[in-house]
Amino acid sequence: MGLKAPTIIFECANAHGGDFDILISTINEFAKITYPHLHIKFQPLKADTISLRDFAWYETYKELEYSKKQWMEIISEASNKYDGVWLDIFDVFGIEILNDNFRKLTGIKLQASVLLNYEVISSLQNLCLYDKDMIINVSGYEISEIESILNEISILNVRKLILQIGFQSYPTSIEDTALRKIQILRSAFPYNEICLADHLSATDDLACVIPLMGVASGCDYVEKHICIDRKHSKYDYHSSLEPGEMQLLVSRLEASREIIGSKFISKAEKKYLADSIQIPIAGKELPKDTLVSRSDVIYRRTKQNGITFNDVLEKQNKHYILSENVNEGSALTINSFRSARIGVIVACRMKSSRLKKKAILPIDGIPSVERCLTNCLNISSADVVVLATSTIDEDDELKKYTLDGKVECFQGDPDDVIKRYIDVCDTYNIDVIIRVTADCPIISYEIAETLLDHHFAAGADYTAARDCAVGTACEIYNAEALRRVIGYLGEAKYSEYMTWYLQNNKDIFKVELVDLPDEMVRNYRLTLDYPEDLEFFEKLFEELKDASKKPTLENVFKILDKTASIVNINSHIKLKYKSDTALIELLNQETKIK
Repeated sequence: MGLKAPTIIFECANAHGGDFDILISTINEFAKITYPHLHIKFQPLKADTISLRDFAWYETYKELEYSKKQWMEIISEASNKYDGVWLDIFDVFGIEILNDNFRKLTGIKLQASVLLNYEVISSLQNLCLYDKDMIINVSGYEISEIESILNEISILNVRKLILQIGFQSYPTSIEDTALRKIQILRSAFPYNEICLADHLSATDDLACVIPLMGVASGCDYVEKHICIDRKHSKYDYHSSLEPGEMQLLVSRLEASREIIGSKFISKAEKKYLADSIQIPIAGKELPKDTLVSRSDVIYRRTKQNGITFNDVLEKQNKHYILSENVNEGSALTINSFRSARIGVIVACRMKSSRLKKKAILPIDGIPSVERCLTNCLNISSADVVVLATSTIDEDDELKKYTLDGKVECFQGDPDDVIKRYIDVCDTYNIDVIIRVTADCPIISYEIAETLLDHHFAAGADYTAARDCAVGTACEIYNAEALRRVIGYLGEAKYSEYMTWYLQNNKDIFKVELVDLPDEMVRNYRLTLDYPEDLEFFEKLFEELKDASKKPTLENVFKILDKTASIVNINSHIKLKYKSDTALIELLNQETKIK
């Protein structure tokens, strides 16, 4: 089933030449046409109320006049045979006919030439039009003028206000049809329906085509002039269709709803796409507990049941990972995914040499590590936060700093950080790691969520910020990726520099480097490793406390952006793994998987 067929309005106009019998015959003859929404419209007028005697058409208007009694018969006859009866209102006489036949009328139309006729508009205000529709012809008016007219007309409180394009030039030329107005009006006035009244010569082949084009462009109504016989019509015959021609037009109009279609996508269209679409196929074996990226798949038509890559993204955006191995050449299905368990793992030791026991040093009265852990607990996507330390006796003290048990504490390998992380993942069933080091008291949960979203959307093994204030950003790892590092190398001698094992092997691991929004990036040092860093944080947290602000990224940056004296305390300190060329060269060699 298609859209509702457009309503067609037969415009009787003046082809009857003032002959009452011809008008009645016209009503009856065109009523034989079969169509679901058939309306008819008349033009009651009186010469002395539509024009002055000096007007060229005054005598013609006199010829076209009917009495009130005749109009009552005309409207009564039409109301018994049509789905709707309309009146063109030109003058106060037309309003009298409207009032006399009110219950039998569907609506009224105001020509463009009448829209500024205060005499007519004010007379209409005296009628209760809430159950009447109104067509206003806007030919010759700019959009701004139409807006003003609609504002004025709104006082009439009609049921529905329909905008009409098209004007009569006896006949109107093809270039003046201007169907592009339909879309312009639809865009400018989305709550108003549109009517097309084309007046092309009835003998032109396009006379039965333009209405179809209008409907395809978005018209809800089509108004078309009619007459029984053009050869014997004295007036308004130029664009009037005869009964046979009108039957052809309405048949095409009814078919047009099927051609246009009621739904954006039909059942047949859906089936066509489902039967022919190329779906993502694993281009290589995809291990379980990993994510799927665009580079992991190829696209093929297949008899296998599978999902689209948009479906894959929808799953991964909900933080799902592969629940099973997907063989090369196999389609992905909904059952290929499961919810990932996400854990924040905070590496922490007490062995710091440059700043003794920095993890438990107080910053404005709260131990540094607890400030870090508090921010980690604010990462809403995390299922668990684990403080990961070693089995060495001196690190036992860290078990006291778990925020009353809100954070898990794990003691593992003292030297191999990757092994310690893998052991944490095995213990707490973590699939995706948010890696944090405890020397970051202002680790940003805002950045963590941003990186996590990018990680799943990209189908990455590892995700990090391309640039950030030192100490604000975490890193995201798949636990499976760390297991692969050990699988390739057997051990990770420099696992303290875990990042290198992923970023230095982009041919093996899917690495996603994210450009954070500008508001999340600054060139400040927010990590704790030197006495100057401790002084920096003391001053910063004093400012936060004085302003009654929480240590969010936004609040911290607002203070530092305007307080150079704090920034300068530690701005001269450089990160060793970024400035020590010998170390960088060593890490590039030792972390490379060959």
